[in-house]
Amino acid sequence: MNEQKEIETEIGKHLMQPENYGKLEDADCVGVGIDHATKSYVIMYIKRDENSIIDVMFGTNGTQDTTTLGSLFTEMIKGDSIEGALETTSALDKDLQESYAAIPAPKVDTTKPEGEQVERVLTEHQDSANMVLTAFRAAMRHYDRKKGGIDEEQFEMSIVKTCPYSTTECHFVKKES
Repeated sequence: MNEQKEIETEIGKHLMQPENYGKLEDADCVGVGIDHATKSYVIMYIKRDENSIIDVMFGTNGTQDTTTLGSLFTEMIKGDSIEGALETTSALDKDLQESYAAIPAPKVDTTKPEGEQVERVLTEHQDSANMVLTAFRAAMRHYDRKKGGIDEEQFEMSIVKTCPYSTTECHFVKKES
């Protein structure tokens, strides 16, 4: 129970006073994670060398959740080795995929008009985390592309959402006879 309280306190701290928010002027790589469905994004600025993340900052036009998650994530990887940051990202991505998978299938009501038959499924929390992790991966890709001679301001990647009801028949709801 004490550990839960510590987690809540840490989240509250990042909610009220986000860390590492803003533009890092001397970034070595810049990555953008975009949710095209909502036009939300996270942009991550990373100062790094071959082995470690020296500094990291981020910006977003997303929700407060996105800002809080960006703050938590950047604090986790700041000063870490590249390998450690990639392992952290991989573990968080696994948790994210499990979170998407745990979303219950929407309820279907065929008595409602078409377009209103499938209940809306909320994935904003997952999508916020997805944008943060995607922005980090995009920044790492940007660094590799720059090393390969590609001159670009930033590298953008679209988030990949997991449709919570793609394994059901919700897409083709037929009226009962």
